[in-house]
Amino acid sequence: QSWVNGVFPKLDAKSKHAVASALLTLRTQHENEIAGAALLSLPMTASDLFHLLDDLDVAQSEDSQAAVVFITDCVREKSELGKISDISKLSSKLFDQLLVLSSTNNNEGDSGGRDYTRVSILQTLLGIHQQYKSQISDLSADDGKKRRKRSRSHSDVGSTKSLATQANMLVGIVGGNPSTINPLHSGRGRSLALSLLTCLCEESPSTVSSSLLPALMSIAGKHSSNDKEEQTRDTVDSRVLADALAAIIPAYCAHAQSADLSLFSLIESFAGKVIVPENGNGKLRTHLIDPFVNALKLLPTKEDSIDSIASLAASVLALQAFDLNNEAESTDDEDANSAKLNCHVLATSPSGIKIPISLLLLKYAEQLMAVISGASSFSADDSSTNLKAGMSEVASLALRGSNVGDDIPDSYSECNQSQQRSILYLAICLIEMVRDVTGTNAVKRLLRKSQGEDADVSLRLWQELLQAHMHALRAHAKLAAEGELRRKERKFWTAVPVAISECLENIQGLLPVPHFLASVSSTLADESTDTYMRKKTVRLLADRVAEVSLDSAEASLFLEMVPELVAQVGVAQPRLTSDDEEAVAAQKRNIIMQQGALVALESFVRSLCPASEKSKLTSKAADAFVPALESVTKLFGGTAASWSKGSDEEDAEMLGIKDAECQLLSSSSLCLASLVAVLKARCLPLLPSIVKPLIASLKSINLLVEDTEFQAESSESMLQLAILRLLEILAENLPQFLPPYLPLIFSNNALPSRALRRGDRSLKEATERVEAALASKTPIRQLTPALSKALSNTLVNSDDNDSSDWEEACSILGVINASVGTSERSELPPVIGKIFNVLVAAYSYDGGDECKSRLLSDANKVLLSLVMKLSESQLRQLYARLREWRGDIKDGDDESNQSYSRRVAFWTLSAALSKSLRSIFLPCLTSVLTDVIDELEIAVSLLCQRPKHDGSKRRRVDEDSVSDSSVDDNSQVSPLQPLLLCLESALKADAHEGGDWTRGDDNQRYNMILSHLGKLLMAHVPKDLPVSSDLSERENAATSSYQKLVEGQGTLEQGNVAGCLTALATAAGNEQLWKPLNFAVLEACSHKRSEVRRAGISCLLSIIETVGEEYMVLLPECLPVLSELLEDGDEEIAGMAKECVRQGEELLGESLEDSLR
Repeated sequence: QSWVNGVFPKLDAKSKHAVASALLTLRTQHENEIAGAALLSLPMTASDLFHLLDDLDVAQSEDSQAAVVFITDCVREKSELGKISDISKLSSKLFDQLLVLSSTNNNEGDSGGRDYTRVSILQTLLGIHQQYKSQISDLSADDGKKRRKRSRSHSDVGSTKSLATQANMLVGIVGGNPSTINPLHSGRGRSLALSLLTCLCEESPSTVSSSLLPALMSIAGKHSSNDKEEQTRDTVDSRVLADALAAIIPAYCAHAQSADLSLFSLIESFAGKVIVPENGNGKLRTHLIDPFVNALKLLPTKEDSIDSIASLAASVLALQAFDLNNEAESTDDEDANSAKLNCHVLATSPSGIKIPISLLLLKYAEQLMAVISGASSFSADDSSTNLKAGMSEVASLALRGSNVGDDIPDSYSECNQSQQRSILYLAICLIEMVRDVTGTNAVKRLLRKSQGEDADVSLRLWQELLQAHMHALRAHAKLAAEGELRRKERKFWTAVPVAISECLENIQGLLPVPHFLASVSSTLADESTDTYMRKKTVRLLADRVAEVSLDSAEASLFLEMVPELVAQVGVAQPRLTSDDEEAVAAQKRNIIMQQGALVALESFVRSLCPASEKSKLTSKAADAFVPALESVTKLFGGTAASWSKGSDEEDAEMLGIKDAECQLLSSSSLCLASLVAVLKARCLPLLPSIVKPLIASLKSINLLVEDTEFQAESSESMLQLAILRLLEILAENLPQFLPPYLPLIFSNNALPSRALRRGDRSLKEATERVEAALASKTPIRQLTPALSKALSNTLVNSDDNDSSDWEEACSILGVINASVGTSERSELPPVIGKIFNVLVAAYSYDGGDECKSRLLSDANKVLLSLVMKLSESQLRQLYARLREWRGDIKDGDDESNQSYSRRVAFWTLSAALSKSLRSIFLPCLTSVLTDVIDELEIAVSLLCQRPKHDGSKRRRVDEDSVSDSSVDDNSQVSPLQPLLLCLESALKADAHEGGDWTRGDDNQRYNMILSHLGKLLMAHVPKDLPVSSDLSERENAATSSYQKLVEGQGTLEQGNVAGCLTALATAAGNEQLWKPLNFAVLEACSHKRSEVRRAGISCLLSIIETVGEEYMVLLPECLPVLSELLEDGDEEIAGMAKECVRQGEELLGESLEDSLR
């Protein structure tokens, strides 16, 4: 040991070399282990070891290879090898020996021994370069500086070439150059070579970069082999592969440009040959993507990583698109559109860079969409950089796959069908990838918490999505108009906006509020921004504010946006003519923006200032909307004036403007409704500017709808609904300030218009809500005068039989009825006179049967509502005034049609009162009992007078079979039916109270009524006499007027003689009074006319069923007549007679068969 440490180091170089060489010979040629141990213990430097290697020729003998192995063992045993320059020379010498052993020219001898020697050399070289990496790198840098200072010499070039040769040799060892270098077949040896190549790349990346691409191809190619057995035997360790890629790819990216290469060159070869292999049926080798992406993440800057990973993701998609469509090309199966392109790239990427990567992918998609629409070409893109692939490069992969050098078309139209499908797939899948990325929880969290630069990127992505959505819609519309869309393009342009909308939905609610609002403000302020883009921005703003709470910190930021929206509402409209196309287009754009701003304002009001919430915050927020109210009111008035004015021009453009103005008017009405609901009394200065154009617009739209025979267009119906909504809000929030405008609101064609009551149900319900609000909120003392005047103006009798004013009158009556119903009893006395005038106007209207009936019905509802809140004395006074209005009842030609009409109205209202008030009404009926008798006498005189005839036999036969009458004017007997209904209701009510009223005046009242009713059983009713009934049109035609008026078929609720007699019998209540009634009925049962007999037996049956057992005392008097009727030729009469007998037997409990013989 003393010799080793004390003597050997002092020897000269020649002596050292001789000693070491002798020991090496003894160890390798004579297998002397002691010599080997002595050699290992000698303190040799790199220079000594270099000279030992220099004496060996590994190509000549296996002994030399064994010597090299032993020398490498010595190198690895040394902790210190001396000067770095000597170490570098030793490394070069080892590389030379490795090259000799690896050359394909040296295949003689034992290949296993050569491979063992090569592995040992690789292990030694790896140890040297790992231990002295920094010193070797510094030495290389110093050499480089010296070379730059002096002219390039042959040695300089040789040094650079030597390093490149070393790298290329290592590439060959791992299988990258089998023609000149024998590759190692062991996985350990390949891993060592790869690790050594990684070290060389770190030491001198610019020199080695040209060798990296084939190395990667060879490494990954072996690693992705489909041969399981080969994979198990030869594949390098995945960790080694990842380490190699982590060193090689950043070095390649940094120095590829100097070698006239780019990242796309690497992606094109690596992804095209390995990740998406040509013969792999499109199967993606995702296990190779992870280390590749991890390597790209190690690039010097974040921007470089983003550009490179986005390029990789787009390229992998493009290659998959090419493979998928090549498979579908043979069948041309359109169902291939449903194929899903898988990309594992973004799954490995950090969440922090997924948003900017998505932005780049979206830009690729936008550029492809421009090419597909014909607005651009593949060669138009020049955005590629050293680390970012351009659209044309990505598209080339989808068009030709990894077949480098193949030409690609310049435009989409020049592509064949398979290439077109590939481009369509690539574009839509890029957008879907963005959608999927932005939909992940990790990215959503990032969006929500993003600040600074990250928030700016998120905002740019949102803006780019808006732009892409606009371009997609426009391209689709343009291509569809030009008729150039085939099925696959049509499906593409339909799917793209949907996918982009889903992306927007994913991120728009997560963007930081300050950045989002700043972007919106910038977009709205820039007039050069496309109108669709601005409208879409406003719509998204409206969606976003809906999620904001008033007590949140964000609410104040949104309130600051109100002036921006108000500015959009207040844009001045140009004066238009049909020839000025530019002005027409400008107005359309303005209307689009105004409508969007109005919708947004409405959303702002609902979210930031809810009417249901009252607090200081709400009050403060409401202050921000006062300027908005002024601006919207001004827009509303101007638009209403322009739209209501109409246009004589039928130009399509001008008609389109009118329709747009109609929609704008709807939006402004709804916006005003929201503002009024919040601002309430602060709206008063603008109330005239709101109400007047509002009613003018309502009249215009109602007239427009009424003039059309078909159903209103949706825009027209929406305008009606919007106006009604605003009216409802005004009525609910400012009722005390509306009386000056009530005459205008209830004027012709305004709120009472029939156009609001036909059409869909929602319009009717909206109208009813407005009327209910006006009726309940406005005091009746203020409402009634306006309604009274409106009704008078409406019910002006006209010669026009088609006049529909009565329908508006019915609407007004409905409002009065609701107002009376919601008013307190104390509020009514001052307005009874006005209401009376309203009723008189309705009762006096002389129109057709339908309108008369409707008016009477609605007026009676008002009367009943009023009466229910009056005392009995007030009722009698009101009834007396109505009787006075009706006038005297006269018999003869002196009566006018107006008198008949008033009598009909009077008895109709009397019937309604009688039916509702029951016994309370009897005192009122007593006051007009003489009128009742007079009416019955007139009816008897007209209907029971035998008509004159010529005495012929045929005439007599007709007289016995059917009714006839001498009535010249049917209106003479028109009061009879409502009178009968009134009398029947009163008698039923009296019967319920015991019949005292009927038997009053010592039965005189009963006898007077009976005498006339009995005669009416045998009346000659005109065939054409109008009789109200419940019968259908077909049944009504088959039923005679006599059957309806007298017998009571279909008139149980409208009034008839038989029903009145039945009620009279019920009220009479004793045998003494029943006898004359029974006699009158039996007389009718024995009449020659079958219809009279039918009416009589029907009346008798009704009395028996109603009165019951008490009436059986008169049954013996009925039996002879019943016996005859059982044999009547009319089966219906016989059937009713038989039913009378059955009822009698049931009530008496004995058979009447013997009595009937």
